[in-house]
Amino acid sequence: MKFLPTFLALWMFTVSLYAQKNEQSITISPDSTKQEIIDYIESNLEKSDIEMENGNYPAAILYSHRNLELAKKIGDSLRLAISRSYISHNYLKLENIEAARNYINKNITMAEAMKDTLMINASKIDLANIYIKEKRYQDFVQLNKEVISLAKKANDYYNLITSSLNIAQAYLVNLQKPDLARPYIDSAKVYNIPYKDFPKLPPFSNDRFYFLEAEYAFQTGDFKAAKKNFKLDIENLKNNEGSEEMLSSYSGYLQSQAELGEYKEAYESFKVLDTLYENKLKSVLEESNKTLQDRLEIEKIEQQIKNKELQNKIFSAKAEKNRILLIASVTLLVFVLLVLLFFVFERTKRTALMKKLQRKNEEYLDAKEKSEEMARVKTKFLSTVSHELRTPLYGIIGLSNDLFLAPELSSHKKELQSLKFSANYLLNLVNDVLTLNKIESQNSIKLENKPFGLQELIEDIDISLKFMRKRNNNQLKIKIDKEIPPILIGDKIKLSQILINLIGNALKFTNDGEIQILINLIKKKEKRIKLKFQVKDNGIGISKEEQKEIFKEFESSKKTTKFAGTGLGLNIVTKLLKEMNSEIQLISQTGKGSNFYFELELETTDQMETVSPPPSLNTKKPEFAGKKILIIDDNHINQLVTKKYIERYGMVAKSVDSALEGIEMLKIESFDLVFMDLNMPTLNGLEATSMIREFNKEIKIIILSATEVQELEDKIKGYAINDFLSKPYKTKDLYSLLEKCLK
Repeated sequence: MKFLPTFLALWMFTVSLYAQKNEQSITISPDSTKQEIIDYIESNLEKSDIEMENGNYPAAILYSHRNLELAKKIGDSLRLAISRSYISHNYLKLENIEAARNYINKNITMAEAMKDTLMINASKIDLANIYIKEKRYQDFVQLNKEVISLAKKANDYYNLITSSLNIAQAYLVNLQKPDLARPYIDSAKVYNIPYKDFPKLPPFSNDRFYFLEAEYAFQTGDFKAAKKNFKLDIENLKNNEGSEEMLSSYSGYLQSQAELGEYKEAYESFKVLDTLYENKLKSVLEESNKTLQDRLEIEKIEQQIKNKELQNKIFSAKAEKNRILLIASVTLLVFVLLVLLFFVFERTKRTALMKKLQRKNEEYLDAKEKSEEMARVKTKFLSTVSHELRTPLYGIIGLSNDLFLAPELSSHKKELQSLKFSANYLLNLVNDVLTLNKIESQNSIKLENKPFGLQELIEDIDISLKFMRKRNNNQLKIKIDKEIPPILIGDKIKLSQILINLIGNALKFTNDGEIQILINLIKKKEKRIKLKFQVKDNGIGISKEEQKEIFKEFESSKKTTKFAGTGLGLNIVTKLLKEMNSEIQLISQTGKGSNFYFELELETTDQMETVSPPPSLNTKKPEFAGKKILIIDDNHINQLVTKKYIERYGMVAKSVDSALEGIEMLKIESFDLVFMDLNMPTLNGLEATSMIREFNKEIKIIILSATEVQELEDKIKGYAINDFLSKPYKTKDLYSLLEKCLK
């Protein structure tokens, strides 16, 4: 977002009025009157303004340079200051900060000598804009505060409003201090009312106020107001799509939508913003090349002006001397200047090249930072959506399990089995999307190294896909090499995700056929083994052409509607195996089936026992009987599901709707275990745990959350939490946890 340069804003308005009155070309001669020279200066300012708007900064500087000597000649300090301000602003556009500062300092010195408050204020605001370029934000704020103090005494409303808006924007955009920005936004609005009664001054555009109000609302958590004002600012800037203002406002609008849970609208805004950034990046690259050329042109113009001034001094000083001596001196001077210019030119080329490389690098880092910010918004968006999906899925899966066990509903077991399959299918899809997003956003995928039973893992997958297998009338044959140790160490969840996708694809593209899961031992060395996993089917097969494409995202979704799917499965398999230092292989022939296989290294362990299978949910275990469990969850369906699970094991369960109610109940009643939801309003599960530990350090606290396992594990680090479960969870995982905490 830009900060207002006062001299330019004031004088652009004056010039526009002048242009309406004088459209004829103006020239001067040695005997021109003062008014004719003033008219000529104003004409040059108009031309300089047009060139600056078109990005032709060398031409703009040249027009302003012509005005400097003319303004000095007629003793017009105001037009002299304005010409310097124009030159400074153009140099700032060309990133030549020191040249810009030189002209502004001259204006400040002149204004202070004249004790001209308006000129002092305007010059200080120009200097403050240089501080912004140097990222000296505190100096920028302090200088604008000095302007406000002077402007109040002089009734200088324009500079008063300008500096108030500049300070507000610095506090919001650069320093992220919304509370400090609020008084200056309000002050600008208050002074803008009487200021509107001064028609000779240019009006303030609404986009400044819209943007500041939107940024303030966003930083203080009022996302509805932020969204409204960002939208007003975007509409106000619709004819300036490539501007930094438009990009900033669109980014704020997108983030406000995401915070309000308007994910569909946020995604559409994300696509628009992505297009705007791509266009901006292209224009930045084009402008950077043009700026490099402009810098060279400006230095050439400056040198020409200095040469002209130097030549004029020489001719004036030597006017009475011998003509031959004068010619010799000029010749010598020209020779010296040529030598000097040669060295300056060589040095300038090197400096320009270094600055160009530096600027390109800064532009790359800026574009990279914006890209990462969009990726963070996308990640947060998907994480929130997945959490919102996993929460009701916990209720659906839990209640369907409970209903499946109810004897009075035995005639509906087929329908309940369909419901369970659909819920589990949706859960696998949510997990696939999260995994793909993590890999694409270059977040490191943490690989678990925990003991698991390979036979048990395959049987779990078989059970979860049982409905899909029966639907297509397929047979599933499992063969595990007897030499493979029963307990392995690795990432069970990600291996399960890979196999579910491969086996699910085989079942989907096979009818009345056979799917084989083959796991063979390839190599064993000390505590490490290499296994070969194969998923074979005798389904429709895959042509040579399709084999080159099927591992890309969404590719399988291009098949006929009979086999429609998300198209994510094989792409996720490919990327997960890459994280595990492996790769997927395929042998297939149309009409004869397919064989997907991969090799994987895992660790072994001497541990021989496996976790005993949980009893039926209808079995009341003696060691659990009478145990009291407190469920703290703001979702009534989740309360009901958790309560039904644990009551089927013979335990007594009580539930409350908030963490505060749970804390009060724990103070007056004794419990053996607490199941605590993580995300709750007012007080979340982590904060509640800290408060409970202040008066009860013994009770076991288990976090239940729809947050994905890896993210959940990271969140609870550092808190006195005994364990966690990610919803929806398997019955045997709940049983194992109860056994560990209550036995």
